[in-house]
Amino acid sequence: MEEAVVGLGAVTVLAVLEQAYFSLQVIYARRKYSVSPPSTNGPPEFERIFRAQANCSEYFPIFMAMLWTSGVFFSQGVSSFCGLLYLYGRLQYFRGYAESAHGR
Repeated sequence: MEEAVVGLGAVTVLAVLEQAYFSLQVIYARRKYSVSPPSTNGPPEFERIFRAQANCSEYFPIFMAMLWTSGVFFSQGVSSFCGLLYLYGRLQYFRGYAESAHGR
């Protein structure tokens, strides 16, 4: 059974690392724009980064449930590949959302 979930486990680890990266970006933005926790209001630059991270975090549990359910009951390879595509899309989303509206 362990061989059957290696791909799913690898995508899971990458997904957690991506979430950690997004969280670190919020920490750096808090320092850069002097926004102390728990405040979520600040310059538009900070708010875009904070909102992008929050949006990604909101869908993380749904992504994990779908990744594992489809991997266990259907195809681990296809599910892992689709999971990687999703993670790439989320990274692009985060970067685009964090930019100013004029730069998109």
